Amino acid sequence: MPVGGAEDLTVGLMREMPPGWAIEPVCLRELGIVGLELQKAGTPIHLLPVAPNKRLSLPGIVRLGRWLREQGFAAVHTQVYNAHVYGVLAAARAGLPAVMHHQKTFRGMRWHRLLMMKWLTRKVPAQITLSKQTRDDVVRELGADPGRVLVLPNAVDTARFCPPDDRAALRQSFGLDPNEFIFGTVASLTAPKNHAANLVMWEAAQAQGLEATFLLCGEGAMRGELERTALQLGILGQFRFLGNQRPVHPWVRSMDAFVLCSTWEGQPLAILQALSCGLPVIASRIEGNVAVLGAGHPGLFDLGQPNDYVAKVLATRRDPAFRRAIVEFQHTRSPKVPSLRASASTLAELYRRIIDRRDLDMLHRLGGESPCPATTA
Repeated sequence: MPVGGAEDLTVGLMREMPPGWAIEPVCLRELGIVGLELQKAGTPIHLLPVAPNKRLSLPGIVRLGRWLREQGFAAVHTQVYNAHVYGVLAAARAGLPAVMHHQKTFRGMRWHRLLMMKWLTRKVPAQITLSKQTRDDVVRELGADPGRVLVLPNAVDTARFCPPDDRAALRQSFGLDPNEFIFGTVASLTAPKNHAANLVMWEAAQAQGLEATFLLCGEGAMRGELERTALQLGILGQFRFLGNQRPVHPWVRSMDAFVLCSTWEGQPLAILQALSCGLPVIASRIEGNVAVLGAGHPGLFDLGQPNDYVAKVLATRRDPAFRRAIVEFQHTRSPKVPSLRASASTLAELYRRIIDRRDLDMLHRLGGESPCPATTA
């Protein structure tokens, strides 16, 4: 469980599950930062290193299936491709129902993985997607029964991600200037997050007189390369690399505006968290971001037009009317941010149905036909 949106969402859902239901993460390689945090807090989490590398281990699947049966779990819920392979096959050996949750679309999936996903689809009573478009992909590409694919959008812990009572005091606790204008983002330092574009934008905006600070919360293999670029561009002082911040919600609440210039997103939890904090959002016009913000959102920019990114950042800093227009759009026309409690309740009902093996073809009543206020574990 590394630091990431899906992992934080799982932790939130663990806290919100209705009475009689519990989620216990099982890590197949290592606990990761989030897993270690759960372990330290005394929260049930398991490490069963049956998948030490990317090579498929048939003995690992057998061991996992035996362990699941011995532990007395009622169902298995898998998140990413390798977990799908191990979890679904192990659940079948243990006689347990499994749910495959899809964080990504199937664009560009390698042929052998696509064949494996088609096979696994025949072994699960239900699948979960974050959007109707991905649901359509699952039905078309994997041959899934439409009645057994549930759309459960990501959700936010609105008790933590909310506008601050005193932003100045919050900033002072971090050693930040309470009077400066702060842009920020929360994203891993990986290629799809497109931080190189953030650096180029920041240099161009500062050349046009931008007075502000940029906070980047996140860690990853590209940190050294990005820091060297920032140093070469002369912006390292105003563009701050903060690494992984745990918890991250106080940092988001300390910002004045949020940016995300990714080249690809499933359904970005970071934007949902920023919306919940009442921040104006500037984001790349890609499928995942548009689905969260709405196609007419005034803060969207095209990746092929870097000057538009710069212009929107400058307008956000200098024009209060532009900021108000963004926030008003987010309040009135962007899709509503689902709550964790509603998500946990819907997830528990899905679990109940697959465990009882009843009414599976009526999953659309839980949200399978359109996005609803719920999410996954």
